[in-house]
Amino acid sequence: MSDLKHLGQQAASSLKGGVESAQQAAANATQHAAPWLETLARFGYASKGVVYGTVGLLALTVALGRGGATTDTKGALLRLQDLPAGSLLMWILTLGLIGYALWQLIRAALDPEGQGHQAKGVVKRIGYTFSGVANLALAYFTAQLAIAGNATRSQNSEDQLAGTILNLPGGQLWLGLGGVILIAVAGNQLYSAYGAKFMKRMRFTNLSQRTCTLLTRVGQIGIASRGILMIIIGIFALIAAWHRKASETVGISEALTWLRTQPSGALLLGTVALGTLLYGVWCVVQARYRRIRIEGHGDAN
Repeated sequence: MSDLKHLGQQAASSLKGGVESAQQAAANATQHAAPWLETLARFGYASKGVVYGTVGLLALTVALGRGGATTDTKGALLRLQDLPAGSLLMWILTLGLIGYALWQLIRAALDPEGQGHQAKGVVKRIGYTFSGVANLALAYFTAQLAIAGNATRSQNSEDQLAGTILNLPGGQLWLGLGGVILIAVAGNQLYSAYGAKFMKRMRFTNLSQRTCTLLTRVGQIGIASRGILMIIIGIFALIAAWHRKASETVGISEALTWLRTQPSGALLLGTVALGTLLYGVWCVVQARYRRIRIEGHGDAN
């Protein structure tokens, strides 16, 4: 029995050592590539800003009664692809979205910003992981547009994903947990927006106090609007889990449309649409002024 216990301890120790070695190797590789990764991350923020700015602008035209329809990030890319030199723009955005996805995955795995292993930090890092995977998928879609000029886009991708989750063992619980995580991340965004907590990650240089204040307000409104959309999506995910109906989930486009159907819907949609447009602007601001440190722990202040 003691021999068995000893073997178990050795196996656990070897596994732990292997994991630590892999983490160290990944950290070393990332550190050597840090300058390139930082550039890609900044390029990624700018690319994300273009996409979300387009989503907000299209929704704003709907709210103002100028026609069109609300859409999501893929729909925005399809509209951008129709612009002159759209294929070139798609290649540029593909590279940027890959850069942003890598940055999010680095934040999740290597924790350069020191979020830690407490509940709040873990939730944030899970959010970074989801964001990284989602942006890789969006980059793939964008690459398809760049190569072929078109890409397969399911109109009910949220339904399909929710249906897949519901068919898993304990699917209702998993879908409900996803909704809870979305709401938790959104709540953190609203808290960050209210107190401008996000400013600890920014370094405004050579800017007047008035400009800094203006950019801070842009960030607050933009991040709050994104948080509101995530809360709506998360609540509908909980409802879908409760009813076990994948069709009750919504994405960005459906969340914006839902706002329009509420009392004073045009005002609600217009406010969140403007906020989403400003979120796109804020992403571009981050491309220039955000503190990005790939290796080690990021600045705490």
